Amino acid sequence: MAGWNADIAAGPLGPGTVTLVEGSSFCISLPNGDMHPEYPHGVFFQDTRILSGWSLTVNGQPLEPLAAETQEPYRALFAGRVTRSDGYADSPLIVERLREVGAGIQEQITVRNFSLVPAECMISVKPEADFADLFEVKEARIQRRWEQTRQVDGDSLTIRGVWHDVRKGILVQAPGADVTQDTLSYRVSVGARSQWTTIITAVPSNDAASPPPPSFVHTEGEEISPRDRRRQEWVAKIPKLHMGNHSIERTLRRSYDDLGALRIEDPNYPERVVVAAGAPWFMTLFGRDSLWASEMAVAVDPSLALGTLQTLADRQGSVVDPVSEEEPGKILHEVRLDVSSGLSLGGKHIYYGSVDATPLFVTILGTVSRWGFAKDTIAALLPHADRALDWIRNYGDKDGDGFVEHQRLNPRGLINQGWKDSWDGINFADGTMAGAPIALCEVQAYVYDAYMARAWIAYDAGDQSLASQLANEAAQLKKRFNEQFWIPERGYYAIALDGRKRQVEPAHPTWDTASGSASWMKTRRPWWPNGSCRPRCSAAGAFGR
Repeated sequence: MAGWNADIAAGPLGPGTVTLVEGSSFCISLPNGDMHPEYPHGVFFQDTRILSGWSLTVNGQPLEPLAAETQEPYRALFAGRVTRSDGYADSPLIVERLREVGAGIQEQITVRNFSLVPAECMISVKPEADFADLFEVKEARIQRRWEQTRQVDGDSLTIRGVWHDVRKGILVQAPGADVTQDTLSYRVSVGARSQWTTIITAVPSNDAASPPPPSFVHTEGEEISPRDRRRQEWVAKIPKLHMGNHSIERTLRRSYDDLGALRIEDPNYPERVVVAAGAPWFMTLFGRDSLWASEMAVAVDPSLALGTLQTLADRQGSVVDPVSEEEPGKILHEVRLDVSSGLSLGGKHIYYGSVDATPLFVTILGTVSRWGFAKDTIAALLPHADRALDWIRNYGDKDGDGFVEHQRLNPRGLINQGWKDSWDGINFADGTMAGAPIALCEVQAYVYDAYMARAWIAYDAGDQSLASQLANEAAQLKKRFNEQFWIPERGYYAIALDGRKRQVEPAHPTWDTASGSASWMKTRRPWWPNGSCRPRCSAAGAFGR
């Protein structure tokens, strides 16, 4: 079962976990820097846990965590002390682990001796790799066992895994270490009031001769790592706001950092930057989530929205495939590169089970078209927008009633394919599940927006005929919507129409001032003021997974 068809929640991460993110790679560890395979820890690359264990000991003792500081989204400094075996609480040995995430990790280990005498140390790092799929780790249901081989070559260790005809590997390089198939060890004498340092790199590799990527950590000279350079370029082009309230300034800077950490590159076009759905488990391209996030960030960096549109356009559906739920003109739901998803999707790595990504694509294109990009850049996306509108007309309306509905095409797909995509996300006030095909209220608004956005682009280009046609389609949809979704006795709209065209009337918890408790009562507040058919705020949670 692929991750996109699971009501999932991460297992226990352990106390005080530290998460680092860079592109689609990420790392989750304990506050002392260790990773343990029994937790959802590890280093993840292309939806695979390439490192499941990474534990450091000094003289056989794990580090007692003192502090963990995330310096950038992709770099952290872990400080710990070496516990003494003689029962004394204080320790003269402090270990710092400066870790950076990229295509794998690189870690600079520094042992500081604050005593007046030299300290004899056996420093050991134990790497483990299970090559588990991301969702196997997240859901604590690892079942696939890879046949492993470990090869030592000088100060390098290569761990390879084979499952059927799939091969994966990781190359660990530890200059100066005594390397065995299980451990990287250093026997050193750290002088009084002195320190010792080494750097270990672990990168994905299916070839032991493959060189590692450029150095992650730079402690000397003016050279910076690729991740630092990428971050500096991002910071240089985003708006800078100065105000008297420094708290707001700090909040904005943190928001910029968080948004910058969600940027991932299109592997086919590295110059295109798109927005991932969320850290750490959703560091991949989504339709709905990436579009909404880039729309909301357009004032900060409109190129995020353009890159997202271009990348989604390249992967727009072209055939009817019930396994992946692909249809001509449809915009994808999610990209996954792990083995489980490939098996579930018939060898593909794109799942298209989203009812709202396609109209949102056209709407966001309308936004981008007003932000001053070159006309030929926008023109190149218009055929994709028109194909998306064709999907709305030909495939989105499952039963021909004029509304766009969703109904999964195979038993493994998402049951609910809007932003409330948990299996029980759409239900009546009494808890009864709504039956498919389901027409969601916000999706009709997105379709209305899509028609109007494309109409304005046509109007700007002087195509009055197309603009009038699309505006008329939008007006007809709005009329049908107000007739069939409005609940006059309640004063608000139904959240959906079920397969029998019944209005799905929700129940909402409302504070009972008399009893001082929350009770399930039907809200009297309309979702959209004045019957408006543009409920932008009603779907603001689309990218919050």
